[in-house]
Amino acid sequence: NRVLYKHEADPDAFVITREPDGSFVITGNKLEKLFKMTDFSRDESVRRFSRQLRGMGVDDALRQKGAKSGDIVKLLDFEFE
Repeated sequence: NRVLYKHEADPDAFVITREPDGSFVITGNKLEKLFKMTDFSRDESVRRFSRQLRGMGVDDALRQKGAKSGDIVKLLDFEFE
């Protein structure tokens, strides 16, 4: 027998809103904690943070909200594409 474990994004883990300028703002306690614990001067830390966001379902949620490659995404005082 096989057991399939599927990660389900926690709908309360983060909230995505759209700003009038077209950028997306992500908020949420868990995300903000991960952000504050990440050393953005180290490539491996940045990659790990990116994997954590994907694992939480942030990428999929952004696409569902209409985000496209190159759009600005804001988390706390940080902006990224």
